[in-house]
Order: sequence, then C-alpha cells, then structure tokens
Amino acid sequence: MNYTGTISVPIDEVARLERFCQEPPGRKTCNGRDVPLFDQEYTFPNGVRMAIQVCPSTDPDIDPCWTQGVLFDRHGFELGCTEVDVSLLGEYHVPDGDDTYVVEVRRSRMKGDYAHD
Repeated sequence: MNYTGTISVPIDEVARLERFCQEPPGRKTCNGRDVPLFDQEYTFPNGVRMAIQVCPSTDPDIDPCWTQGVLFDRHGFELGCTEVDVSLLGEYHVPDGDDTYVVEVRRSRMKGDYAHD
C-alpha cells in the first residue's frame, strides 16, 4: 500500500534552510552536533511517522547541511530512511515491506505556521 502526506513549510523558513543546504550555516547557527536545524514529522493514518530533517555536517563552518527522511513505527523504532539530499523541498520515499511511505515537502505561500495535509 502507498501512504502519502504533505508538509508545507513557511517561505521564509524554506529560504533559510535551502541556503544552508548550499552553503555552510556556521557553528553559531547550529544547536550542537547531531541536532537537526529542521525536524518536522508527518504521521500517517496507521501510526507510522516520517521525520523530515535538515542536518548540519560535522563541520558546519566548512560544509553545508544535508536532508533526509526517517521512517519510524508507532513505537518509535526506525524502519528506514531516504538517501541524503541537498534540498528540503520535494518528495521523500521510504519503503517498508509491501508499503511505501511518501512525504512531499512544499513551500507555503505564507509566513508562519507549518501545515500538514
């Protein structure tokens, strides 16, 4: 079965995060090692959830950020993840057995809150 969902990210946040995926964000921007700069989850109707993340490199003064989608079961166990990418926007696909989970990240037309469809 295919499960799909959408996360809409405010335009100002997309611009900031896309910039960090193209150029180093710097240590002052990061909250510590292994702490994503963006981490939003989409929960599917069956309780499985996908975290969409923008992650800093081990040296954020030199290297840009990267993105990933991580799939978790309803108990929080990791089921799989996407390949890393260099853009927040687009589709994140993670298969799990006969199921495929897809979250599309879109740019919202407004500043402000995140939306999940």
